[in-house]
Amino acid sequence: MSKLIYLIVAVMLFTLPLRSQDLPAGAVELERARISPTRGLILWMPSPTKNPRTDDDDFYTCPDQTRGHYYSGIARVTLYDPRSNRIINTIDIEVQNGPGEEKTIDLPYKIKRGYYTVPVLDEKKEGKPVLMSLKDYNNDGLRHEFALFDAVACMGLETTLIGYSKKQDKVIQYPIEIKTPEKTSFGMWADYLFGHKPNKKGVWQYKIDYRGRGGTLDKYTFRYDKTKEKFFGTLFMVGEE
Repeated sequence: MSKLIYLIVAVMLFTLPLRSQDLPAGAVELERARISPTRGLILWMPSPTKNPRTDDDDFYTCPDQTRGHYYSGIARVTLYDPRSNRIINTIDIEVQNGPGEEKTIDLPYKIKRGYYTVPVLDEKKEGKPVLMSLKDYNNDGLRHEFALFDAVACMGLETTLIGYSKKQDKVIQYPIEIKTPEKTSFGMWADYLFGHKPNKKGVWQYKIDYRGRGGTLDKYTFRYDKTKEKFFGTLFMVGEE
């Protein structure tokens, strides 16, 4: 009898509506997005730190352009079925921090228009951003992805792509492989990539000029492999001429 009761309770919990209050204690739900009648995404943070801007701070620095008023912490994306309320899978958003550093990310809850869509603005021209603005970022014909942006300085914009893989029936963070003449790097973020659109052949080509800052002229070319669900890129760096 005890096993039967346990089974009944488990089934009831499994089919309960997936609500904000059902997240772990201290968790904050940032946003939900519907992919289809049977698939939806939830962006949330288990235990974030809230970082509001001061009332007299009107000036946005370059990093503020992607942060604004922000939560800082580990960020997760859950894929679920809105009709059955079944959780399909959850991922931690991988970040750029180095070995030994905290795997945290800063995500705005109020910000000026720019990298993110902000439907309604207040008197300071700030508002709640749409972080999961689903588009066809990978040029596969499906509006299943959203990009996140991190401006670490006035030059340099780290970008990553997250979305629904119909092939795997999972939410994934798209891997990125970048080859240079010296090495091949593997990660989930690329400089400026998802701030650009592909050309007619589905190729992303762009340049970033860091030479005025003692750097190089970076020439990127990317292609998306639909079979591997992965971005492959090449980077050539040209110094001062």
